[in-house]
Amino acid sequence: MSIGLALSGGGAKGAAHIGVLQALKEENIQIDYISGTSSGSIVASLYAVGYNPFNIYDLFDAYCSHIFDCDKKLPFRLAGTFFTGRVSIKGLAKGDKLEKFLKMYFAKKGVYDISDVEFPLAIPTVDLTSGEEVYFLSKYIDGESRSNGYDDLPSYIYSSNLASIVRASSSFPAVFEPKIINSKVLVDGGVRVNTPVTILRKMGADKVLAVCFDKNDNCQSYTKNIIGITLKTFDIMGHQINEEELLKADYILTPNVEDVGLLDCSKTRKIINQGYYAVKNNIEKIREKLLT
Repeated sequence: MSIGLALSGGGAKGAAHIGVLQALKEENIQIDYISGTSSGSIVASLYAVGYNPFNIYDLFDAYCSHIFDCDKKLPFRLAGTFFTGRVSIKGLAKGDKLEKFLKMYFAKKGVYDISDVEFPLAIPTVDLTSGEEVYFLSKYIDGESRSNGYDDLPSYIYSSNLASIVRASSSFPAVFEPKIINSKVLVDGGVRVNTPVTILRKMGADKVLAVCFDKNDNCQSYTKNIIGITLKTFDIMGHQINEEELLKADYILTPNVEDVGLLDCSKTRKIINQGYYAVKNNIEKIREKLLT
């Protein structure tokens, strides 16, 4: 019985995935496939290249302090809009520091390209030009014919720099600049698939455990700034799409991290503990759904 683990995006909330991995390890539940979107892709890729949960905690803690590399030219670009009438701002942050950071730690494991990853890994992104889902995979699956434009058939890519892929999947619209890979203008996979379950089935997983932070609470308060408003908007738009994806999971785990903001790096240990105890408190149900 092979098990896939789908890790949702959620900014700093993604630290909960580290606790989930540690608890599953302690319970001797082996993960055979892993996927992740946005911050979930960071944890998933570090795990897939060989870092254990304790290593990932140290790296994630360091990553969190480097994530928001604000574009130093932003004030000048903003000022320029008043004179030219043209808005050239692609995002508040470039994502260069995140990519450089990941590239360094992937290299320590001898991994540069996603094709170097031996563990079955899937990372979704979305192409702004075509609207299609673009999956980067370390394990080959049978392709599907597709037409151009907005449809439900994704594209699969099996070779590209892993750090660039994770940066693309973490490029939350309006916060981080899109990442161009293979002439595709890529943004956060959460625009279309925030908890990548289906791809794990296609890769060969018999059972799938999904970890997400979507509680369908549209009355939940939000931070009244550009980031908070943007995040809430995408939460509302993406909820139904993500719900359809979650229906394909065998068990859905939802750590209690509602009070954590997108870039809140002050609660990493607490967030990890919530992921850990979400597994421990539901371990019998998890075993029943995944191991029988």
